[in-house]
Amino acid sequence: MSAYRGVMTGSQDTAKDAAVQAIRAADAERQAAQAAAREAQRRWEAALVAAVEAGHAPSAVAREAGVTRNRVSQLVSARRAAEAEGRAHRTPRIVPSPFG
Repeated sequence: MSAYRGVMTGSQDTAKDAAVQAIRAADAERQAAQAAAREAQRRWEAALVAAVEAGHAPSAVAREAGVTRNRVSQLVSARRAAEAEGRAHRTPRIVPSPFG
């Protein structure tokens, strides 16, 4: 049968399989690149916060990094809030039983 009648030939199946494999490989590469970019962004932001915590002026850190002072302040505030949340003692939430 021909491809014209809706049945693929063996070479078309092979081409389709190769295309699917290429898509999957490219997707895996894309996902790895995105994960690496997120990690690089996290490290960069942590370095900005560390510079401020080491005593550098937020405006100087912002100028060096090419971001606004407000962005540096947001990162520092978020870090401090996360640390405070981690230190906070949480009591377990007790939910009454619906069965009495």
